[in-house]
Amino acid sequence: MSESMVLRFQAMALDNESSVTALLRMAKAIAIKLNLANVSEWIDNELNGYKDAKVPDYRVVLGQLRAVHPMHGLIEAPVANSEFEKRLSTVHIMSSIGELESISPQSVMTFPISTQYAHALQASQPEFLRFSLVRIVGNTKLVNVGEQVRNRLLSWSLELEQQGILGENLQFSQQDKSRAPMTTNNFNFNGTVNNSGVLGSDNHHFKQQNTLQVTAGDFEALRDRLETLGFATEDVQELKTILDNEQDSAKSGGVLPKVYAWLGKAGMRVLDVGIDKAAPLAIEAISKYLGS
Repeated sequence: MSESMVLRFQAMALDNESSVTALLRMAKAIAIKLNLANVSEWIDNELNGYKDAKVPDYRVVLGQLRAVHPMHGLIEAPVANSEFEKRLSTVHIMSSIGELESISPQSVMTFPISTQYAHALQASQPEFLRFSLVRIVGNTKLVNVGEQVRNRLLSWSLELEQQGILGENLQFSQQDKSRAPMTTNNFNFNGTVNNSGVLGSDNHHFKQQNTLQVTAGDFEALRDRLETLGFATEDVQELKTILDNEQDSAKSGGVLPKVYAWLGKAGMRVLDVGIDKAAPLAIEAISKYLGS
């Protein structure tokens, strides 16, 4: 019995256990076989990430503006001008579907704000001058990007079936290729591409912050978090020695001066993230470890 490529693709789209990444790869094969260059281009963007700020409307979301406090972690950063706040809070999600599917539900997704826009806010509200500024986006909004892609691919598979384009034995006839462009006319894969308020294409890739997974007394989780931030293994081990030797001080908060001294020395070797970004996240993780 011959195998219908389109019906198998449709079954994958209906199966929530199938990853969107696998679904896109199947769609890529169908689009190439049917000579649908525009569909193939959209699929490539979803698989590899968008290289500039021209993202579909379902990838534009509103986040929450936050300042990164060295002691208290993410704190509110209210903006007096509502229009400027909306521009600062708007995130164009450019990461690949694979990256979005790898997000842990326990994570905090942060999107950095470029220096020039951070300075614009800090100039009018100097209380934020010493803090880095980020947008945070709820996990559900990022998961929704994948669901939007799945829905579009399901609709396309149904349209292909309705047009009698099934791809028997993984092959398509010349007649199938002639009718295929009609299957993309009834809906827009990309949605509406609207880039108003874009703050720079380099500021719309998320960083997954797993600080919620660091709990009091769990040094293994703290070690993983610090190494993710770029701290060297030997530096993290030195921190453990400090914390182990100062258990009583740690309970009262008296160990923090030594932690800051350690951070000043170890931070010189943090190259990937940069000490200005890594330091507040490290302090937040250490505070969770200490139970404060």
